[in-house]
Amino acid sequence: MISSRRTVRAILRPWAIPAALLAAAGVSGWILYGIDLNAPAAAPRSADAPDAYMENFVTVEMDGTGRPQRRIEARRLTYHADATVELSNPYYVLYRVEGEPWNVRSERGWVSADGTTVRLLGHVDIWREDGSGERALDVRTEHLTMLPDSEYGETAQPVTILMPSSTTTGVGMHAYLDEDRIELLSQVRTHVARRRPGQ
Repeated sequence: MISSRRTVRAILRPWAIPAALLAAAGVSGWILYGIDLNAPAAAPRSADAPDAYMENFVTVEMDGTGRPQRRIEARRLTYHADATVELSNPYYVLYRVEGEPWNVRSERGWVSADGTTVRLLGHVDIWREDGSGERALDVRTEHLTMLPDSEYGETAQPVTILMPSSTTTGVGMHAYLDEDRIELLSQVRTHVARRRPGQ
């Protein structure tokens, strides 16, 4: 005598695969029912599209003693998939243990993926103030490459250095901000303002 359980299995076995396919088709149809096939396809993501961005970005880095070492601001920070960062209107403040900080501002900025190189693009302004808030030294150039860890910057572009009583121009610059030292590389000229009697 044949078991009724075996009979049922024998009857259902040929239908197992078609039933599974029919169930999958039903699920697929249910999913597609909720999709508007006439809707325009989403535009493909551009390779240079940002992964993330932040408006009015501000950060302060501290040194080993807990004192502010540098402050970085930007109107917009854009983070890319390759880990590089673009900055709109970046502004750096490099604090000193003694004396007034260095200030660095540019139109645009780019930061390497490892954070070791910063390119300040467009017009670049570097300055220090005296104790009264007046600019004691003002350096103006374009396209400055900086190494933040050593506070070193360089450019091959024309440079103008403004001081209260003189103006110096040149082409190319090495700036050692950690040492408060700036070197102009070529075509250096200095104009000293004459003081009027009684000044």
